[in-house]
Amino acid sequence: MKYLTRSPLWILAVLTAGLFSCEESKQETPRQDLRENTLVTILRDEHYTPEEFVDVLGAPTMTAMFEEIAPDLLPWAKGLLKLKVNGHLPALDRSFFNEVGTGPGGTRKWEIQSYTFSYCSQTVDGRDVVMSGRVTFPNNTVEGVSHSVKTLSLHTHQMLLSADCAPTENLMYMPLRALWDSAVIEPDYQQWGINFAKIPDGGGSPKVMARQLADCVLAALEVMRKHDVTLAPDGYTTNWGSSQNSMAALAFTHYYETEAPAWFQDEVKLRSTFTGEGPYDVPYMLFNTTPEEFIISRIILLHYPLAFDEEQLGGYSPYDFFNPWFKDTKIEYNGREYTALEACSMGLDSKLDQDALNSRFTPGTVVAADMLTPEGKIDENSPKARALKACLIKHNDLPGWQPMRPIYIAHCKEDQLSPYRFAERYARLLSENGNNPNVRLLEVPYIDIDAEGLDPHFLISFLMQINMACVKEPEDLMTVYRPVSLK
Repeated sequence: MKYLTRSPLWILAVLTAGLFSCEESKQETPRQDLRENTLVTILRDEHYTPEEFVDVLGAPTMTAMFEEIAPDLLPWAKGLLKLKVNGHLPALDRSFFNEVGTGPGGTRKWEIQSYTFSYCSQTVDGRDVVMSGRVTFPNNTVEGVSHSVKTLSLHTHQMLLSADCAPTENLMYMPLRALWDSAVIEPDYQQWGINFAKIPDGGGSPKVMARQLADCVLAALEVMRKHDVTLAPDGYTTNWGSSQNSMAALAFTHYYETEAPAWFQDEVKLRSTFTGEGPYDVPYMLFNTTPEEFIISRIILLHYPLAFDEEQLGGYSPYDFFNPWFKDTKIEYNGREYTALEACSMGLDSKLDQDALNSRFTPGTVVAADMLTPEGKIDENSPKARALKACLIKHNDLPGWQPMRPIYIAHCKEDQLSPYRFAERYARLLSENGNNPNVRLLEVPYIDIDAEGLDPHFLISFLMQINMACVKEPEDLMTVYRPVSLK
């Protein structure tokens, strides 16, 4: 049975208080601290039997899209997920029987619990702010009896189709990992959840997103403790990301290994990381795509600059980089006016005139005229381009890092939106041409599914998320995807 608790007025009141408790103000210096307590409040709780759990996975927008363009895909995915649920139940039933026994007639005394919550963090431009996240785990239903999960599963979500795909809005597919006796922790990040249509996409700064994830982890651990759940003494953490925000998962690993305080490392016990189908070196990709690949540069350009302030952008306003259309074109949403650039960066691009937006697919129709060569390409030597590139390098580059824990980077050669060559290049850089065995590149096979009008990237990423949800460890995907030599 599912129980749902939500009070909009209460949430609003708590968030207002949270804004003051987090001291929402511009920070003049880069953030160095990591709060031990980041939780503001629990927003909603949900309880499911194992049988109910798989049926609630997914969001209306994603379901509607796949039903229209690939109607056979979702039933197949749901069938696979149900098989996985049934495969996990005997081990979980034994574990919880040993912990609390069973009820009358052998009924279970355990369930899947999922909590959405708000927590203190910081935006890309240095403002303290309240964000939202979700944690999902199995737990017994006996008052006063604690439970220890075997692992934590950190998940950085992909680009979202709409607000209802955010972790705190609907359970997507990665929470299925709870059936490995894992606590699945998912931040909305600064753009989504309680901040939808309020704060721009922060994907241009994986370094800051890594800190947002760390803050979310601390809040999730506090939520777990409130419900008598902790990570087992011999437990550990796996770290997952795919598509648009893959680099954030890598940046979290970098933060954990090079900057995180010892007490955070002791709490989290990071073991390994898996990422796939994502842009990695964003500033490099921005200026090294072919005209046919400009779509990925276009996404980077339209989503990321607005999250930075003028100081970070070398004295330029984010609008200085764009064709005037993106500032002059306006829409209204929920009583507020947004520019076209804000709409693109805040998940509201579907509200724009699609014909007008889709006609802007070349540098000459997207970026400012003084950033173009006479041939209509982005001139990376222009002052504005240099300023934007310098900002992105500062927020993306992880210089001199030699990963000490296993990292798996997976990519499909048929991915047209995010070309394989960029992932291969980054894997070579991070592994020092294969000399660091902790970094592995995996080639993802392409499964040709009839989905007219959809870029292969979306199907590849969807299937990857199903695979990430179903395997126990990142290294298990080496049996699904083909290892590639980096030597």
